[in-house]
Amino acid sequence: MFKLAAYISKTFVITWLTLVFGFLTLIGLLDSLANGADIVKSGGGFSDTFRYMFLRAPVIFDRIFVFTLVVAILMVFVKLIRNHELVALLGFGISATKQVLLLTPAVIGASLISILFIDIAMAPAVRALQSWGIGEYKIKNITSDNPLWLEDRGRIIRATQRINYDELGDLRFFFRDDDGRVERIWHAERATYKKPNWELSGIEELEVKGADGETRVFKSVTETRIWETRQNPNSIARLAAEPRDLSLSEMRNFSKRGNSGSKPSFAYKFWHAHRITRPLAAFLLLIACAALMQRTGREDTGNKTLILGITMAFMFLIFDGAMATFAASGSVAVWPAIALPLLVFGLGGSYMLLRTETL
Repeated sequence: MFKLAAYISKTFVITWLTLVFGFLTLIGLLDSLANGADIVKSGGGFSDTFRYMFLRAPVIFDRIFVFTLVVAILMVFVKLIRNHELVALLGFGISATKQVLLLTPAVIGASLISILFIDIAMAPAVRALQSWGIGEYKIKNITSDNPLWLEDRGRIIRATQRINYDELGDLRFFFRDDDGRVERIWHAERATYKKPNWELSGIEELEVKGADGETRVFKSVTETRIWETRQNPNSIARLAAEPRDLSLSEMRNFSKRGNSGSKPSFAYKFWHAHRITRPLAAFLLLIACAALMQRTGREDTGNKTLILGITMAFMFLIFDGAMATFAASGSVAVWPAIALPLLVFGLGGSYMLLRTETL
């Protein structure tokens, strides 16, 4: 039994790694071609195309790794069907349930390794892309349409430009009293990071306290002011990033009440829970795939069930993506949004697996 498990697991791992390499190369190449004009405008050359593909690889892998796991599982069963090995397995009493158990360590292990790689590699890659400002990171970065809001030492701060990685532009500081009422407002044209704080320039000040309906205007401040804060360019990049593009520790930190982030805390909580439940999702999809691929006909090649399996994987991703959209916007609570796709496909796969045992 151990040798059989090793054989099936080895087949799965080799197939999965081949699929991952192929998908990353294909999608990365198409992505780099789509953003080639931005790479050229930034002064990049031919080698920067490969740099862009390298930096985008962890992000693309995060989006596709569950799908690649499903396709690899299906391809393993297609191989067993075409080599008539599935008939032999069933003849030796190794049912679909036992086949699931044989593949579970490899599938769960691949899921955990994927999550570890994403956790280590994606956040630094996204920060590098933000600093570069290529493609979608021009839009997802700090802009007037997508401003960064944060609370810092009782002040509310709004930034609408990311001039460079260590420079912010068009900032407003709202100073509040102990009751939360705004007392005065600063508008700064630029904030430049000079470790350990930020140096503000082009400052105008508006005194709000005691106005009592009186019209007041911003007055220029000639001297340079310092923004004393714990925020640095790296932390600003984390604040500006999409929740799912962060590491698990960063998601957990921003999900806590009172911590700043570009999105509400429940969005970070959802993506944290979503990532750590992907091994469970892979296991449930393994059950469904194993039940679906029990084809032992003499002329059966597994092609039709392969198409059905890939369609099932797409349906899961669409359903899961829809629930992710609802949860990240606050329309659905975090855990129901996580649990519903898993429950639906888990129950469906379990039912099909039980059917294979009774037929």
